[in-house]
Amino acid sequence: MAQTETDDEQSKIIINLDNSTYDLQQTMTVSGQVVNFTPSTTNPMNDIVEIRFMDSFGKIPTTSYTDDGTLCDNDTCMISASDQSFIFKVMPDQSGNFSLTALLTPLLFNYETYTIEASTYQSGTIKATTTFEIVASEEEESELESEPEKVVFETCDLVMQNIKSELASTECTSNDDFLVGDTLVVKGKVIRENVSLGAIPQFITVSIPYPKAMILEIGHHGNYVTTSGSVEWRVPDTYSTTDISATVLPDSEGNFSTSFNLRNDIFDSGLYAVTSSYMGVTVEETVRIIHDSMIGAGNPELIITTDKTEYSPGETVQISGQILNTLVHDQITIYIESPDISAYNCAVIDCLVDNNEKRVIPEKGLTHHDFSVTYELSPNQAAIGKYTIRAATSVTPDTQTSFFVTDESSIVAVTPSDEESPALKKSIKKFNRISESEISITLDDMDANSELKPRVIQGSLFTTARGQEADVNIQVSTSDGSCIIGQDNSCMINESTRKPGAIYETVTIGEEKYKIRYTGTDVRLEKFSILPEASGTEIDIKDWNVQIIKDEQPTRFYYKVSYVNLE
Repeated sequence: MAQTETDDEQSKIIINLDNSTYDLQQTMTVSGQVVNFTPSTTNPMNDIVEIRFMDSFGKIPTTSYTDDGTLCDNDTCMISASDQSFIFKVMPDQSGNFSLTALLTPLLFNYETYTIEASTYQSGTIKATTTFEIVASEEEESELESEPEKVVFETCDLVMQNIKSELASTECTSNDDFLVGDTLVVKGKVIRENVSLGAIPQFITVSIPYPKAMILEIGHHGNYVTTSGSVEWRVPDTYSTTDISATVLPDSEGNFSTSFNLRNDIFDSGLYAVTSSYMGVTVEETVRIIHDSMIGAGNPELIITTDKTEYSPGETVQISGQILNTLVHDQITIYIESPDISAYNCAVIDCLVDNNEKRVIPEKGLTHHDFSVTYELSPNQAAIGKYTIRAATSVTPDTQTSFFVTDESSIVAVTPSDEESPALKKSIKKFNRISESEISITLDDMDANSELKPRVIQGSLFTTARGQEADVNIQVSTSDGSCIIGQDNSCMINESTRKPGAIYETVTIGEEKYKIRYTGTDVRLEKFSILPEASGTEIDIKDWNVQIIKDEQPTRFYYKVSYVNLE
Protein backbone atom coordinates (compact mmCIF):
# COMPACT_ATOMS: atom_id res chain seq x y z
CA MET A 1 0.00 0.00 0.00
CA ALA A 2 1.44 3.36 -1.05
CA GLN A 3 2.30 5.90 1.62
CA THR A 4 0.05 8.90 1.94
CA GLU A 5 1.38 12.44 1.94
CA THR A 6 0.77 12.58 5.68
CA ASP A 7 2.97 9.52 6.18
CA ASP A 8 5.76 11.11 4.15
CA GLU A 9 5.70 14.22 6.26
CA GLN A 10 5.54 12.40 9.58
CA SER A 11 8.63 12.77 11.79
CA LYS A 12 10.68 9.71 12.65
CA ILE A 13 14.18 8.80 13.81
CA ILE A 14 16.77 6.85 11.83
CA ILE A 15 19.70 5.31 13.75
CA ASN A 16 22.98 4.21 12.15
CA LEU A 17 25.96 2.42 13.75
CA ASP A 18 29.47 2.27 12.33
CA ASN A 19 29.50 -1.51 13.04
CA SER A 20 27.10 -4.22 14.07
CA THR A 21 29.55 -5.93 16.45
CA TYR A 22 32.16 -4.49 18.78
CA ASP A 23 34.72 -5.62 21.34
CA LEU A 24 35.10 -4.33 24.87
CA GLN A 25 37.23 -1.20 25.20
CA GLN A 26 36.31 -0.27 21.61
CA THR A 27 34.84 3.09 20.59
CA MET A 28 31.53 3.06 18.71
CA THR A 29 29.84 5.85 16.74
CA VAL A 30 26.09 6.31 16.84
CA SER A 31 24.66 8.65 14.20
CA GLY A 32 21.24 9.32 12.81
CA GLN A 33 18.63 11.80 11.70
CA VAL A 34 15.30 13.13 12.87
CA VAL A 35 13.43 12.97 9.55
CA ASN A 36 11.27 16.05 8.83
CA PHE A 37 12.89 17.77 11.80
CA THR A 38 11.16 20.98 12.93
CA PRO A 39 13.10 22.96 15.58
CA SER A 40 11.05 24.06 18.55
CA THR A 41 10.26 27.78 18.71
CA THR A 42 9.24 27.71 22.37
CA ASN A 43 11.66 25.36 24.11
CA PRO A 44 14.88 24.32 22.32
CA MET A 45 15.41 21.60 24.95
CA ASN A 46 12.59 19.67 23.24
CA ASP A 47 14.88 19.24 20.22
CA ILE A 48 17.43 17.18 22.17
CA VAL A 49 17.79 13.56 21.13
CA GLU A 50 18.17 11.25 24.13
CA ILE A 51 20.15 8.08 23.43
CA ARG A 52 19.94 5.18 25.89
CA PHE A 53 21.98 1.97 26.02
CA MET A 54 20.16 -1.05 27.48
CA ASP A 55 21.26 -4.62 28.11
CA SER A 56 19.25 -7.78 27.34
CA PHE A 57 17.21 -7.25 30.52
CA GLY A 58 16.33 -3.68 29.58
CA LYS A 59 18.65 -2.21 32.23
CA ILE A 60 20.87 0.80 31.52
CA PRO A 61 24.60 0.27 32.30
CA THR A 62 25.18 2.33 35.44
CA THR A 63 27.99 3.12 37.83
CA SER A 64 27.51 4.64 41.27
CA TYR A 65 29.55 6.83 43.56
CA THR A 66 28.72 8.73 46.74
CA ASP A 67 28.28 12.47 46.83
CA ASP A 68 31.78 12.99 48.20
CA GLY A 69 33.29 10.85 45.44
CA THR A 70 33.86 7.73 47.58
CA LEU A 71 33.25 4.71 45.41
CA CYS A 72 30.36 2.39 46.12
CA ASP A 73 30.76 -1.28 46.96
CA ASN A 74 27.76 -3.58 46.68
CA ASP A 75 24.89 -2.10 48.73
CA THR A 76 26.86 0.41 50.78
CA CYS A 77 25.71 3.35 48.67
CA MET A 78 21.99 2.69 48.58
CA ILE A 79 21.20 5.88 50.49
CA SER A 80 23.81 8.46 49.49
CA ALA A 81 24.77 7.38 45.99
CA SER A 82 24.40 9.29 42.72
CA ASP A 83 23.96 7.11 39.64
CA GLN A 84 25.77 7.83 36.42
CA SER A 85 23.87 6.04 33.65
CA PHE A 86 24.95 5.41 30.08
CA ILE A 87 22.48 7.97 28.70
CA PHE A 88 23.48 10.70 26.25
CA LYS A 89 21.71 13.88 25.18
CA VAL A 90 22.61 15.26 21.76
CA MET A 91 21.41 18.44 20.07
CA PRO A 92 20.74 17.79 16.36
CA ASP A 93 21.69 20.29 13.66
CA GLN A 94 19.15 22.24 11.60
CA SER A 95 18.60 19.21 9.35
CA GLY A 96 18.00 16.89 12.29
CA ASN A 97 21.35 15.08 12.03
CA PHE A 98 23.04 13.91 15.22
CA SER A 99 26.11 11.86 16.19
CA LEU A 100 28.05 10.71 19.24
CA THR A 101 30.93 8.42 20.13
CA ALA A 102 31.07 6.19 23.20
CA LEU A 103 33.66 3.88 24.72
CA LEU A 104 32.41 0.38 25.55
CA THR A 105 34.27 0.12 28.82
CA PRO A 106 34.38 -3.30 30.53
CA LEU A 107 33.41 -1.53 33.75
CA LEU A 108 29.88 -1.17 32.34
CA PHE A 109 29.54 -3.63 29.46
CA ASN A 110 29.82 -7.39 29.01
CA TYR A 111 29.83 -9.77 26.07
CA GLU A 112 26.15 -9.74 25.08
CA THR A 113 23.58 -7.99 22.87
CA TYR A 114 22.57 -4.40 23.67
CA THR A 115 19.77 -2.15 22.47
CA ILE A 116 20.13 1.54 21.63
CA GLU A 117 16.99 3.66 21.94
CA ALA A 118 16.87 7.21 20.52
CA SER A 119 13.97 9.50 21.39
CA THR A 120 12.99 13.15 20.90
CA TYR A 121 9.93 15.38 20.77
CA GLN A 122 8.31 16.41 17.48
CA SER A 123 4.63 17.17 18.10
CA GLY A 124 4.83 14.25 20.45
CA THR A 125 7.50 11.80 21.56
CA ILE A 126 9.05 9.67 18.81
CA LYS A 127 11.41 6.74 19.33
CA ALA A 128 13.57 4.31 17.38
CA THR A 129 15.75 1.37 18.40
CA THR A 130 18.58 -0.70 17.02
CA THR A 131 20.81 -3.42 18.44
CA PHE A 132 24.48 -4.30 18.48
CA GLU A 133 26.53 -7.12 19.96
CA ILE A 134 29.76 -7.10 21.97
CA VAL A 135 31.85 -10.16 21.11
CA ALA A 136 35.45 -11.20 21.68
CA SER A 137 37.77 -10.43 18.78
CA GLU A 138 38.84 -13.23 16.46
CA GLU A 139 42.36 -12.94 17.81
CA GLU A 140 41.13 -13.59 21.36
CA GLU A 141 38.96 -16.47 20.19
CA SER A 142 41.85 -18.03 18.32
CA GLU A 143 43.93 -17.80 21.49
CA LEU A 144 41.20 -19.65 23.36
CA GLU A 145 41.15 -22.33 20.69
CA SER A 146 44.95 -22.65 20.44
CA GLU A 147 46.73 -25.86 21.19
CA PRO A 148 47.36 -26.71 24.85
CA GLU A 149 50.65 -25.59 26.30
CA LYS A 150 53.49 -28.06 26.32
CA VAL A 151 54.28 -27.51 30.00
CA VAL A 152 51.88 -26.37 32.73
CA PHE A 153 52.30 -26.41 36.49
CA GLU A 154 50.95 -24.98 39.73
CA THR A 155 52.42 -24.27 43.12
CA CYS A 156 50.39 -25.98 45.83
CA ASP A 157 49.94 -26.17 49.58
CA LEU A 158 50.80 -29.33 51.48
CA VAL A 159 47.35 -30.40 52.67
CA MET A 160 47.66 -34.19 53.03
CA GLN A 161 49.02 -35.98 56.07
CA ASN A 162 52.47 -36.54 54.59
CA ILE A 163 54.52 -35.45 51.62
CA LYS A 164 54.42 -38.93 50.10
CA SER A 165 50.65 -38.85 49.75
CA GLU A 166 50.70 -35.27 48.51
CA LEU A 167 53.17 -35.95 45.72
CA ALA A 168 51.32 -39.10 44.66
CA SER A 169 48.11 -37.11 44.10
CA THR A 170 47.42 -34.96 41.04
CA GLU A 171 45.03 -32.73 43.04
CA CYS A 172 46.46 -29.31 43.86
CA THR A 173 45.40 -26.77 46.47
CA SER A 174 46.73 -23.87 44.43
CA ASN A 175 48.62 -21.13 46.27
CA ASP A 176 51.37 -18.65 45.51
CA ASP A 177 51.90 -17.34 49.06
CA PHE A 178 54.05 -19.30 51.50
CA LEU A 179 55.65 -18.75 54.88
CA VAL A 180 59.29 -19.45 55.58
CA GLY A 181 59.27 -23.00 56.98
CA ASP A 182 56.44 -24.23 54.71
CA THR A 183 56.71 -26.95 52.10
CA LEU A 184 56.17 -25.65 48.56
CA VAL A 185 54.68 -28.35 46.30
CA VAL A 186 54.92 -28.13 42.51
CA LYS A 187 52.52 -30.20 40.39
CA GLY A 188 52.13 -30.10 36.64
CA LYS A 189 51.72 -31.88 33.36
CA VAL A 190 53.62 -32.07 30.08
CA ILE A 191 52.64 -33.23 26.63
CA ARG A 192 54.74 -36.28 25.81
CA GLU A 193 55.36 -36.50 22.09
CA ASN A 194 56.69 -39.44 20.02
CA VAL A 195 57.51 -41.59 23.03
CA SER A 196 58.62 -44.96 21.69
CA LEU A 197 59.70 -48.06 23.54
CA GLY A 198 63.35 -47.84 24.53
CA ALA A 199 63.56 -44.09 23.87
CA ILE A 200 65.75 -41.97 26.13
CA PRO A 201 63.49 -40.50 28.84
CA GLN A 202 62.98 -36.72 28.83
CA PHE A 203 63.24 -35.18 32.29
CA ILE A 204 61.61 -32.06 33.68
CA THR A 205 63.79 -29.62 35.63
CA VAL A 206 62.00 -27.63 38.32
CA SER A 207 64.04 -24.81 39.87
CA ILE A 208 63.69 -22.14 42.52
CA PRO A 209 66.26 -19.48 43.47
CA TYR A 210 67.54 -19.33 46.99
CA PRO A 211 69.69 -16.68 48.64
CA LYS A 212 72.19 -18.82 50.56
CA ALA A 213 74.59 -21.49 49.32
CA MET A 214 73.20 -24.35 51.34
CA ILE A 215 71.84 -27.70 50.28
CA LEU A 216 68.07 -27.78 50.17
CA GLU A 217 65.96 -30.84 50.87
CA ILE A 218 63.85 -31.81 47.86
CA GLY A 219 61.16 -34.40 47.45
CA HIS A 220 60.12 -35.44 43.95
CA HIS A 221 57.72 -37.78 42.28
CA GLY A 222 58.29 -39.18 38.82
CA ASN A 223 59.37 -42.35 37.08
CA TYR A 224 61.87 -43.27 39.78
CA VAL A 225 58.96 -43.62 42.14
CA THR A 226 55.63 -44.43 40.48
CA THR A 227 52.39 -42.64 41.23
CA SER A 228 51.48 -45.34 43.72
CA GLY A 229 54.98 -45.74 45.11
CA SER A 230 56.99 -44.04 47.85
CA VAL A 231 58.80 -40.72 47.76
CA GLU A 232 62.59 -40.59 47.77
CA TRP A 233 64.39 -37.66 49.48
CA ARG A 234 67.78 -36.89 47.99
CA VAL A 235 70.33 -34.18 47.37
CA PRO A 236 70.03 -32.88 43.79
CA ASP A 237 72.64 -33.96 41.28
CA THR A 238 73.50 -30.35 40.42
CA TYR A 239 73.00 -27.03 42.15
CA SER A 240 74.46 -23.54 42.18
CA THR A 241 74.57 -20.67 44.61
CA THR A 242 71.53 -19.04 42.96
CA ASP A 243 69.22 -21.91 42.02
CA ILE A 244 68.27 -25.28 43.39
CA SER A 245 66.82 -27.78 40.93
CA ALA A 246 64.86 -31.00 41.01
CA THR A 247 65.07 -33.34 38.02
CA VAL A 248 61.81 -35.26 37.62
CA LEU A 249 60.60 -37.81 35.06
CA PRO A 250 56.89 -37.53 34.23
CA ASP A 251 54.65 -40.59 34.46
CA SER A 252 52.97 -42.22 31.44
CA GLU A 253 50.27 -39.49 31.36
CA GLY A 254 52.74 -36.62 31.65
CA ASN A 255 52.06 -35.82 35.30
CA PHE A 256 54.92 -34.75 37.55
CA SER A 257 55.38 -33.38 41.06
CA THR A 258 58.13 -32.27 43.40
CA SER A 259 58.49 -30.21 46.57
CA PHE A 260 60.83 -27.74 48.23
CA ASN A 261 61.33 -27.31 51.97
CA LEU A 262 61.51 -23.55 52.57
CA ARG A 263 63.87 -23.74 55.52
CA ASN A 264 64.39 -20.81 57.90
CA ASP A 265 68.15 -20.90 57.53
CA ILE A 266 67.96 -20.61 53.74
CA PHE A 267 65.00 -18.53 52.64
CA ASP A 268 64.32 -14.86 53.32
CA SER A 269 61.16 -12.90 52.59
CA GLY A 270 60.90 -12.14 48.89
CA LEU A 271 59.44 -12.95 45.48
CA TYR A 272 60.81 -16.13 43.88
CA ALA A 273 60.47 -17.35 40.31
CA VAL A 274 59.68 -21.08 40.14
CA THR A 275 60.48 -22.50 36.68
CA SER A 276 59.76 -25.79 34.95
CA SER A 277 61.73 -26.75 31.83
CA TYR A 278 60.91 -29.62 29.46
CA MET A 279 62.32 -30.29 25.99
CA GLY A 280 63.43 -26.71 25.42
CA VAL A 281 60.25 -25.11 26.81
CA THR A 282 60.45 -23.16 30.08
CA VAL A 283 57.49 -21.74 31.99
CA GLU A 284 57.60 -19.60 35.11
CA GLU A 285 55.39 -18.78 38.07
CA THR A 286 56.17 -16.25 40.81
CA VAL A 287 55.61 -17.15 44.45
CA ARG A 288 55.84 -14.92 47.49
CA ILE A 289 57.67 -16.23 50.53
CA ILE A 290 57.10 -14.30 53.76
CA HIS A 291 58.80 -14.54 57.12
CA ASP A 292 56.12 -14.46 59.82
CA SER A 293 57.83 -11.44 61.42
CA MET A 294 56.62 -9.32 58.49
CA ILE A 295 52.94 -10.15 58.99
CA GLY A 296 51.11 -7.22 60.55
CA ALA A 297 54.17 -4.96 60.49
CA GLY A 298 52.93 -1.39 59.90
CA ASN A 299 49.49 -0.06 59.04
CA PRO A 300 48.21 -0.62 55.48
CA GLU A 301 48.49 2.58 53.46
CA LEU A 302 47.45 3.66 49.97
CA ILE A 303 49.57 6.26 48.17
CA ILE A 304 48.50 7.81 44.87
CA THR A 305 50.39 10.42 42.81
CA THR A 306 50.47 11.99 39.35
CA ASP A 307 53.54 12.58 37.19
CA LYS A 308 52.85 16.34 37.32
CA THR A 309 50.64 18.70 39.27
CA GLU A 310 49.79 20.86 36.29
CA TYR A 311 48.73 19.88 32.75
CA SER A 312 47.50 21.46 29.55
CA PRO A 313 44.29 20.41 27.75
CA GLY A 314 44.76 17.28 25.65
CA GLU A 315 47.63 15.85 27.73
CA THR A 316 47.72 12.39 29.32
CA VAL A 317 47.85 12.16 33.11
CA GLN A 318 50.00 9.34 34.47
CA ILE A 319 48.45 8.14 37.74
CA SER A 320 50.55 5.78 39.86
CA GLY A 321 50.81 4.62 43.42
CA GLN A 322 51.44 1.87 45.96
CA ILE A 323 49.65 -0.19 48.55
CA LEU A 324 52.06 -0.39 51.49
CA ASN A 325 52.44 -2.59 54.58
CA THR A 326 50.05 -5.35 53.56
CA LEU A 327 50.13 -8.70 51.83
CA VAL A 328 46.83 -7.89 50.12
CA HIS A 329 46.99 -6.58 46.56
CA ASP A 330 43.31 -6.53 45.66
CA GLN A 331 41.70 -4.37 43.01
CA ILE A 332 41.92 -0.60 43.45
CA THR A 333 39.02 1.61 42.40
CA ILE A 334 40.00 5.09 41.23
CA TYR A 335 37.56 7.93 40.63
CA ILE A 336 38.60 11.17 38.89
CA GLU A 337 36.40 14.11 39.87
CA SER A 338 36.54 16.59 36.98
CA PRO A 339 35.72 20.34 36.99
CA ASP A 340 32.19 21.62 36.48
CA ILE A 341 31.35 21.47 32.76
CA SER A 342 27.77 22.72 32.99
CA ALA A 343 28.72 25.96 31.22
CA TYR A 344 29.77 24.08 28.06
CA ASN A 345 27.71 22.47 25.30
CA CYS A 346 29.11 18.98 25.52
CA ALA A 347 27.03 17.95 22.51
CA VAL A 348 29.27 20.17 20.40
CA ILE A 349 32.66 19.70 22.08
CA ASP A 350 34.18 16.73 23.90
CA CYS A 351 34.02 17.84 27.52
CA LEU A 352 35.30 14.45 28.71
CA VAL A 353 37.23 11.95 26.58
CA ASP A 354 38.04 9.28 29.17
CA ASN A 355 36.27 7.29 31.86
CA ASN A 356 36.21 9.01 35.25
CA GLU A 357 36.09 5.64 37.02
CA LYS A 358 38.99 3.22 36.65
CA ARG A 359 39.88 -0.10 38.27
CA VAL A 360 43.32 -1.66 38.41
CA ILE A 361 44.89 -4.69 40.07
CA PRO A 362 48.34 -3.78 41.45
CA GLU A 363 51.44 -5.68 40.53
CA LYS A 364 52.04 -8.15 43.31
CA GLY A 365 54.97 -7.31 45.54
CA LEU A 366 56.18 -8.40 48.95
CA THR A 367 54.30 -5.91 51.14
CA HIS A 368 54.45 -3.03 48.62
CA HIS A 369 52.32 -3.32 45.48
CA ASP A 370 52.68 -0.86 42.59
CA PHE A 371 49.98 0.19 40.14
CA SER A 372 49.51 2.76 37.39
CA VAL A 373 46.78 3.96 35.02
CA THR A 374 46.42 6.83 32.56
CA TYR A 375 43.73 9.48 32.16
CA GLU A 376 43.19 11.39 28.92
CA LEU A 377 42.27 15.07 29.15
CA SER A 378 39.92 16.79 26.74
CA PRO A 379 41.70 19.14 24.32
CA ASN A 380 39.00 21.78 24.85
CA GLN A 381 38.60 24.64 27.33
CA ALA A 382 36.13 22.47 29.28
CA ALA A 383 39.13 20.54 30.63
CA ILE A 384 40.52 23.54 32.53
CA GLY A 385 40.21 23.45 36.30
CA LYS A 386 40.93 21.35 39.35
CA TYR A 387 40.72 17.53 39.29
CA THR A 388 40.53 15.40 42.42
CA ILE A 389 41.59 11.74 42.33
CA ARG A 390 40.07 9.49 44.97
CA ALA A 391 41.20 5.89 45.47
CA ALA A 392 39.93 3.09 47.69
CA THR A 393 40.87 -0.50 48.52
CA SER A 394 39.41 -3.14 50.81
CA VAL A 395 42.27 -2.88 53.34
CA THR A 396 43.36 0.77 53.39
CA PRO A 397 41.71 4.09 54.20
CA ASP A 398 40.53 6.08 51.20
CA THR A 399 43.04 8.58 49.87
CA GLN A 400 43.03 11.45 47.41
CA THR A 401 45.27 13.82 45.50
CA SER A 402 44.64 16.56 42.98
CA PHE A 403 46.03 18.17 39.84
CA PHE A 404 45.16 21.17 37.70
CA VAL A 405 44.63 21.75 34.00
CA THR A 406 45.63 25.24 32.92
CA ASP A 407 45.81 27.31 29.78
CA GLU A 408 48.18 30.25 30.00
CA SER A 409 47.32 31.58 26.53
CA SER A 410 45.09 34.12 28.26
CA ILE A 411 48.07 35.88 29.82
CA VAL A 412 48.63 39.24 28.14
CA ALA A 413 51.40 41.73 28.63
CA VAL A 414 50.79 44.54 31.10
CA THR A 415 50.78 47.69 28.99
CA PRO A 416 52.51 50.79 30.34
CA SER A 417 50.27 53.54 31.65
CA ASP A 418 50.05 56.94 30.03
CA GLU A 419 52.30 58.32 32.74
CA GLU A 420 55.08 55.97 31.63
CA SER A 421 55.93 57.63 28.34
CA PRO A 422 58.92 56.25 26.48
CA ALA A 423 62.16 57.94 27.48
CA LEU A 424 65.26 58.42 25.48
CA LYS A 425 66.74 55.42 27.18
CA LYS A 426 64.78 52.61 28.71
CA SER A 427 65.31 49.02 29.82
CA ILE A 428 62.93 46.41 31.22
CA LYS A 429 63.81 43.48 33.46
CA LYS A 430 61.29 40.62 33.16
CA PHE A 431 60.76 37.65 35.49
CA ASN A 432 58.36 34.93 34.32
CA ARG A 433 56.52 31.83 35.54
CA ILE A 434 57.38 32.08 39.24
CA SER A 435 55.53 29.32 41.10
CA GLU A 436 56.68 30.14 44.65
CA SER A 437 54.36 31.74 47.19
CA GLU A 438 56.94 34.25 48.49
CA ILE A 439 58.67 36.56 45.98
CA SER A 440 61.17 39.31 46.78
CA ILE A 441 61.51 42.18 44.31
CA THR A 442 64.75 44.13 44.67
CA LEU A 443 65.18 47.31 42.60
CA ASP A 444 68.92 47.35 41.97
CA ASP A 445 70.47 49.88 39.66
CA MET A 446 71.19 48.57 36.17
CA ASP A 447 74.96 48.99 36.68
CA ALA A 448 77.38 51.38 38.33
CA ASN A 449 77.64 53.73 35.34
CA SER A 450 74.02 53.54 34.20
CA GLU A 451 71.73 56.56 34.35
CA LEU A 452 68.63 54.34 34.25
CA LYS A 453 66.57 54.26 37.45
CA PRO A 454 63.60 52.06 38.50
CA ARG A 455 60.39 53.86 37.58
CA VAL A 456 57.55 51.29 37.37
CA ILE A 457 56.79 47.85 38.87
CA GLN A 458 54.13 45.77 37.10
CA GLY A 459 52.96 42.32 38.18
CA SER A 460 50.51 39.68 36.95
CA LEU A 461 49.25 36.59 38.75
CA PHE A 462 47.78 33.84 36.58
CA THR A 463 45.25 31.78 38.53
CA THR A 464 45.45 28.27 37.11
CA ALA A 465 42.40 26.83 38.88
CA ARG A 466 39.25 27.91 37.12
CA GLY A 467 36.48 28.71 39.59
CA GLN A 468 38.93 29.41 42.44
CA GLU A 469 40.02 32.90 41.40
CA ALA A 470 38.66 34.41 44.62
CA ASP A 471 40.79 32.00 46.69
CA VAL A 472 44.12 32.89 45.03
CA ASN A 473 45.28 36.49 45.45
CA ILE A 474 48.25 38.85 45.57
CA GLN A 475 49.51 40.74 48.60
CA VAL A 476 52.21 43.37 48.04
CA SER A 477 54.15 44.81 51.01
CA THR A 478 57.19 46.96 51.60
CA SER A 479 60.27 45.68 53.40
CA ASP A 480 59.06 47.15 56.70
CA GLY A 481 55.86 45.07 56.53
CA SER A 482 53.44 47.81 55.40
CA CYS A 483 50.73 46.20 53.24
CA ILE A 484 50.14 48.22 50.06
CA ILE A 485 47.91 45.85 48.04
CA GLY A 486 45.96 42.96 49.54
CA GLN A 487 42.66 41.68 50.85
CA ASP A 488 43.25 42.55 54.51
CA ASN A 489 41.59 45.71 55.81
CA SER A 490 45.00 46.96 56.92
CA CYS A 491 46.18 47.14 53.29
CA MET A 492 46.06 50.51 51.54
CA ILE A 493 44.43 49.05 48.42
CA ASN A 494 42.12 46.06 48.79
CA GLU A 495 39.74 46.36 45.83
CA SER A 496 39.84 47.32 42.17
CA THR A 497 41.08 50.84 41.51
CA ARG A 498 39.05 51.13 38.33
CA LYS A 499 36.11 53.38 39.04
CA PRO A 500 34.10 55.86 36.99
CA GLY A 501 36.57 58.44 35.80
CA ALA A 502 39.62 56.82 37.42
CA ILE A 503 41.92 53.87 36.83
CA TYR A 504 44.29 54.26 39.78
CA GLU A 505 44.45 55.47 43.38
CA THR A 506 47.10 57.70 44.92
CA VAL A 507 48.57 56.55 48.23
CA THR A 508 51.40 57.85 50.40
CA ILE A 509 54.16 55.37 51.19
CA GLY A 510 56.74 56.87 53.53
CA GLU A 511 57.17 60.41 52.27
CA GLU A 512 56.35 59.74 48.62
CA LYS A 513 53.04 59.52 46.78
CA TYR A 514 52.45 56.59 44.39
CA LYS A 515 49.85 55.84 41.77
CA ILE A 516 48.57 52.29 42.30
CA ARG A 517 46.58 50.34 39.71
CA TYR A 518 44.95 47.05 40.78
CA THR A 519 42.39 44.77 39.13
CA GLY A 520 40.96 43.51 42.41
CA THR A 521 40.29 39.87 43.32
CA ASP A 522 38.16 37.21 41.65
CA VAL A 523 39.68 37.69 38.20
CA ARG A 524 41.51 35.19 36.04
CA LEU A 525 44.53 37.49 35.66
CA GLU A 526 45.17 39.60 38.77
CA LYS A 527 47.38 42.62 37.93
CA PHE A 528 48.93 45.61 39.62
CA SER A 529 51.32 48.46 38.85
CA ILE A 530 53.21 50.88 41.11
CA LEU A 531 54.40 54.26 39.79
CA PRO A 532 55.64 57.40 41.62
CA GLU A 533 53.14 60.25 41.22
CA ALA A 534 55.78 62.89 40.56
CA SER A 535 57.25 62.76 37.10
CA GLY A 536 60.98 62.40 36.78
CA THR A 537 61.36 60.49 40.06
CA GLU A 538 62.35 56.94 40.76
CA ILE A 539 60.83 54.38 43.12
CA ASP A 540 62.66 55.13 46.34
CA ILE A 541 61.63 51.87 48.08
CA LYS A 542 64.13 49.33 46.84
CA ASP A 543 62.79 46.15 48.46
CA TRP A 544 59.25 44.79 47.98
CA ASN A 545 57.63 41.54 49.06
CA VAL A 546 54.93 39.78 47.06
CA GLN A 547 52.99 36.99 48.72
CA ILE A 548 50.65 34.67 46.81
CA ILE A 549 47.74 33.83 49.13
CA LYS A 550 46.59 30.32 48.19
CA ASP A 551 46.20 26.74 49.35
CA GLU A 552 47.56 24.05 47.03
CA GLN A 553 46.59 25.68 43.74
CA PRO A 554 49.49 25.98 41.28
CA THR A 555 50.06 29.57 40.14
CA ARG A 556 52.38 31.55 37.91
CA PHE A 557 53.53 35.05 38.86
CA TYR A 558 55.06 37.40 36.26
CA TYR A 559 56.59 40.80 36.94
CA LYS A 560 58.75 43.38 35.26
CA VAL A 561 60.59 46.50 36.37
CA SER A 562 60.98 49.42 33.96
CA TYR A 563 64.20 51.41 34.25
CA VAL A 564 64.24 54.84 32.55
CA ASN A 565 66.51 57.81 32.18
CA LEU A 566 64.93 60.41 34.47
CA GLU A 567 66.79 63.41 33.01
